[in-house]
Amino acid sequence: MFRIKRHLAAAFLLAGVVGACSSSGATSTPISAAPSTGGGVATAGAGSGGSGAAGALGGTIGRGGSFCGLLGPGDFAAVGVAGARTPTKNSDDVTDAYCVYSGVSGATGGIEFDIFLTDAAGAYQQIKANGGITADDATADLPGVNAAGIQLDGLAHMADIGVLKGTIAFDIDVPTNPNARTQLIALAKLVLQRGGGLSS
Repeated sequence: MFRIKRHLAAAFLLAGVVGACSSSGATSTPISAAPSTGGGVATAGAGSGGSGAAGALGGTIGRGGSFCGLLGPGDFAAVGVAGARTPTKNSDDVTDAYCVYSGVSGATGGIEFDIFLTDAAGAYQQIKANGGITADDATADLPGVNAAGIQLDGLAHMADIGVLKGTIAFDIDVPTNPNARTQLIALAKLVLQRGGGLSS
């Protein structure tokens, strides 16, 4: 389905530089999000998150870290997106991650966050194509980014945002709802804040 096409397209796009992303037969690894540190932004660490993952917040992640830790289930809940759980990371490379917080994928009505640190401009164009984003209409909402676009009612009633900043590109998918634009912008701001050290 769309998810498999998305992975194959991304793998083809990035294969020459970072190796192919894992296929649909790959083993998924649950990633624990970091717990809150009181200030609203957590610092991710190995083994953090534990059984309270449903309310766990993401945190700052550097190169080589577990990129799914940039957003935690609690971050989705805080902006009004219900149902996020500890993410499953579907990727086999240290320069990208496909993080699924609910369902099979964002393209099938779930909650997903993907990030790419190689060929960011190409990855952003692929994100736009896969998500049905036709314009960079969210760039002004995210100061400092090169480009950002939103689709509010895509396949399987998916709302998604794609963002390009320097050497990183990422997308966030949530179920379509009346507050989706505000939710996606808020979540993108968290990723940009916490992953600021990833972009050059």
